[in-house]
Amino acid sequence: MKLRISLALITALSGCGTVRTLSDESKAVDELAKWHTHCHTMPRAYSGVAYQFCNLNGPPRSGAHWAPFPIMLDMAASGIADTIILPYTGYQQYQRGNVPIRRLEY
Repeated sequence: MKLRISLALITALSGCGTVRTLSDESKAVDELAKWHTHCHTMPRAYSGVAYQFCNLNGPPRSGAHWAPFPIMLDMAASGIADTIILPYTGYQQYQRGNVPIRRLEY
């Protein structure tokens, strides 16, 4: 039973902005650059919320990962997750600062 709950939570959180930015920060900012967001940096504290905000702060795209309603739901879930891990990300923010979003050529 615990295994099923754990798998369900991992599956539910796999698209979460917090998980995406903490697991592979460079890939997350590269995705934002590829999507031509208007954000130039992303903070490490509350990075999941910032990631989803920057996801919306750009030109419209087609595809399932751009629909505004699911992004807003994920932004709310990321806000909760970001608050829980704030001691870690706050320390990272203090030590390393914001993450620059590099503009890549595609």
